[in-house]
Amino acid sequence: MQNFNIKQVKEINTVIAEVEKSIKAKSEIGAHDKVSLNSLMKLNKEKKEPLFFKCRREYSDAVVNFFVKEKGVTKNRFHKANQAVIFVLK
Repeated sequence: MQNFNIKQVKEINTVIAEVEKSIKAKSEIGAHDKVSLNSLMKLNKEKKEPLFFKCRREYSDAVVNFFVKEKGVTKNRFHKANQAVIFVLK
């Protein structure tokens, strides 16, 4: 796991605060670019709608792992490492 400095931790916490507002009990979280995710969801006939949140590529894994480990949110199967967008499926 990466070690982050104080400035980076503050940036990560602001992203976590944004995402946390939209997390529900059966939500799924992951990181993927918008165009590819929408295409994958159409191909797999997913019925859930994604909500997108901008994030720095270096922080996407830290944010997703926080929600998976600390909050018990399910990691989506379309998750990719080091992406500029975090998504939440409700």
